[in-house]
Amino acid sequence: MIRVVDLSLYFGDRALLDSLNISINHGEKVALTGRNGSGKSTLFKILTRQLSPTKGQIEYPKNYTLGLLKQELPEDKGYTVREDVKLSLEEIAELQNEEESIIQKFNEVHHESSEFMDLLERQSYIHDRLVYLQIDKVDGEIERILSGLGFKSTDFDRKCSEFSGGWRMRIELAKLLLSKPDVIMLDEPNNHLDIVSIQWLEKYLKNYEGTVILITHDLQFMDAIAKRIIEIDRGRVMDYVGNYSAFKAYRAERVEIETNEFKSQQKMIQHKEMLIDKFRAKASKASFSKSLQKELDRLDVKELPDVDTSSIRLRFQPSRQSGRKVLEVKDLVKQYGELLVLDHVDAYVERGMKISFVGANGNGKSTMVKLICNEIKPEHGLIELGHEVKIAYFAQEHQNILNMQKTVFETVEDAALPEMRTNVRRILGGLGLQGDDIDKRIGVLSGGEKSRVRLAMLLVQDHNLLILDEPTHHLDMMSKDSLKEAIKNYTGTVIIVSHDREFLRDLAEKTYSFESKKIKVYEGDIDYFLSKKSEEESANIDLLKQEKSKSIQIQPTVSTIKNSNPELKKKLQRNLQNVEKEISKLDEKIKEIEALMIDPQFFNSNEGKTKLKDYEQIKSNHALKSNEWENLFLQLEEL
Repeated sequence: MIRVVDLSLYFGDRALLDSLNISINHGEKVALTGRNGSGKSTLFKILTRQLSPTKGQIEYPKNYTLGLLKQELPEDKGYTVREDVKLSLEEIAELQNEEESIIQKFNEVHHESSEFMDLLERQSYIHDRLVYLQIDKVDGEIERILSGLGFKSTDFDRKCSEFSGGWRMRIELAKLLLSKPDVIMLDEPNNHLDIVSIQWLEKYLKNYEGTVILITHDLQFMDAIAKRIIEIDRGRVMDYVGNYSAFKAYRAERVEIETNEFKSQQKMIQHKEMLIDKFRAKASKASFSKSLQKELDRLDVKELPDVDTSSIRLRFQPSRQSGRKVLEVKDLVKQYGELLVLDHVDAYVERGMKISFVGANGNGKSTMVKLICNEIKPEHGLIELGHEVKIAYFAQEHQNILNMQKTVFETVEDAALPEMRTNVRRILGGLGLQGDDIDKRIGVLSGGEKSRVRLAMLLVQDHNLLILDEPTHHLDMMSKDSLKEAIKNYTGTVIIVSHDREFLRDLAEKTYSFESKKIKVYEGDIDYFLSKKSEEESANIDLLKQEKSKSIQIQPTVSTIKNSNPELKKKLQRNLQNVEKEISKLDEKIKEIEALMIDPQFFNSNEGKTKLKDYEQIKSNHALKSNEWENLFLQLEEL
């Protein structure tokens, strides 16, 4: 169990976290939520020992392992993907070395001492941990995880340096998952994943035996994994058992109750203050007035719940209507060096359409957006913009657009249409930028804050073709809801590049899937696309089965020979029974030697040293026989 005990963190006089007490049981899947700036990332850093609290502490169980997906990429050491992931398993080598050291120490300590018992306990933990890490199956597990995260088998032996930053972050995620820590800590793990790999990670984390603590603004991902929500609100926690969708309804009820309690208390305070002022000057009522004042002084004044700024309506400003044809892509080819990204692609976009671009990272989505915006040129083909088309483009990188010396307010006000300048503060507030934030210079903002400033600039300009490349990465739930509603109500044309399924749901009427250097059009939203992809995969599997069946009829394979050979089944059963007997004998030998270890003289005798070597060999044989048993069992299952 992880315990947060009376934990507080102050910035000056302000308590960002105030006397938190939380217990998280092993195996729980927990999401930390809250508006941007609420303190959830701060609590996350304290839990991962990156930050120390002002007071209080975090208590972890003995031997507890904690795995964190760091946001910074490590220095490249020239390894291939497979080598880099495998070499990250330092824990296995460390545990094996420690186990050898413990066996040596058995000779040096008294066998009835507490130190000896601690060594035995530690050795038992190491043995169980090595079994859990499945050290005999590491290579297969590496390939399974890398494949799930979107790597092809041909990628495994490529140098890490050949991949983009996003793909290298996937390598870091693979290392974390392979290490199987007791608790996995994830802060926005989906930022570098595509939809298919997000779905794989969902399944992996749902079935993970350990604890998962995550921060994510991907509602569908959160709902699928987290069965407990801890929201940071005004320095305190609101703890709810259930998924986020249920929590959201619960929270709305709580906010309504707290708001009514606040209003009721404020009325009572105003009434008593009026009486105090009325009777303070009257000698006959002075004691009554003082009594009322003492009551107010002792009163625990309630706070007004955070205002849900998602109710602040955001609205994109359409310019003059474009022609019916917004853009047409004709026979377009784009490559980077020898890498072909788009191969003779055609596409057509009409006025008013809302389209999502989906596909694996590196398949050309952002490249197509840059081609449309004339930031890069194709090798062949062309893109024609329609009549009166005016583009507004939200890119993932904003350095070339924002002036680092200007304040947030100045930046958005300067970009605004004259009639929109009075709305700048309201729009910034709707995106979580309010109070002192709007007077900060752009240069001191985080990447997420810069993204929100850039989005605010688009909200105060006019345009009729809105192109958004991953607009939700740095938005909290409420701001995402506001943005989605603004896009729905926008009368212009929209192209969205996103991996956020919940955000795309009921938003884009067409889905352009970038696959195999082409664009495949699906006439529906993200759910329609995923459903059709599932049908296609099932059809492909059925086709492969049919082809396999035909090949089996033409030429018998090992599998058909097995199935038609009852003698083989009997042989496998006999072998399985024999291996089971051998495992039982090895179990007995292990018990015999462990019984001898209780004798204080065991580790000092020559016979004891010989037995220790035998002990390690027997355990190794036991692992091999267990694998042999598993393989035989699987072969029998296939018959």
